[in-house]
Amino acid sequence: MLDSEVRQSLLQLLGPERFRDDQETLVTHSYDATPMLQSLPEAVVYPETTAEVQSILKLANEHRIPIVPRGAASNLCGGTVPVQGGIVVAMSRMNRLLELDTDNLTATVQPGLNTKKFHLEVEKRGLFYPPDPSSMVISTLGGNIMEGAGGLRGLKYGTTKDYVIGLEAVLPSGEIIRTGGKLYKDVAGYDLTKLLVGSEGTLALITEATLKLLPAPVVRQTMLVAFADIYGAARSVSRIVGARIIPATLEIMDQLTIRVVEDYNHIGLPTDVQAILLIEQDGQEMESVGKDIAAIKNICATEGATDIRIAQNEFEAGQLMMARRSALLRLLGSHQRRSWRMRLYRVLPSPI
Repeated sequence: MLDSEVRQSLLQLLGPERFRDDQETLVTHSYDATPMLQSLPEAVVYPETTAEVQSILKLANEHRIPIVPRGAASNLCGGTVPVQGGIVVAMSRMNRLLELDTDNLTATVQPGLNTKKFHLEVEKRGLFYPPDPSSMVISTLGGNIMEGAGGLRGLKYGTTKDYVIGLEAVLPSGEIIRTGGKLYKDVAGYDLTKLLVGSEGTLALITEATLKLLPAPVVRQTMLVAFADIYGAARSVSRIVGARIIPATLEIMDQLTIRVVEDYNHIGLPTDVQAILLIEQDGQEMESVGKDIAAIKNICATEGATDIRIAQNEFEAGQLMMARRSALLRLLGSHQRRSWRMRLYRVLPSPI
């Protein structure tokens, strides 16, 4: 339990709606998507401003209380499990898109903004934010930054660290720092922005981020390639990259994964093959994209592909990409549901 002085200070700062230490809240903030890892915090707080985050960290620093920042808790590395108790700082209320600068191709966001929602807002302006982690429907941008999230488009476009160009962060002492900014060519001094990306909340709490955007691709083509031999699929990947073709997405799924995903999604994946490749190419011109797709088809055919399907519309393309994005969740699904039930039974008081 928190010291009464600390508890009273947090209640005064945040009020009873944004400072919680009831059993239900503690349990629901005691685990993330990591299987079989759980630890109860002593309290959960929900700041709405950088100043509130600053006050929370100053208080925790003064009393030597562990702090664990939390986005949507969709990570698989235990990054938001409060293994030493302390205070979970849930960033869900700091969820605004602060600025979309179409002149400089940047966006400034708060850490609790949902990743998918951000993608949709950016795409309305004909722009493109490439990082697309599989958890993007539920994950937050702050969580993506703290975990250094990747995504299916990482091969061609890179990962989150390549698109974070400025940060506002609060140090454990409560000091507020700003790193980077809207300058693409910002080469002087230490790159503190990159130091913070992927730091999992061990160095500072992110309260604002400036992200680099790109012009949206005009053309996109998606294909599924099935193989009776998983080694043929692997060779195809090597040959595609060796041919100097860098697809926007190039993902492999083995038979076990294919069957689990198809059992859940029912989208027509071939379940009698050893592997499939999900490939997407994009660009600004149909001619260049079509040329790449034709070359990829030829490579896969020579490596023994048994079936090559080109998505005929955006819906079909979306279904194929959804299959890959849902793979890990489906594989973990039954195990995770069992572990959640065990967690609740283990932690909640007995209903006697």
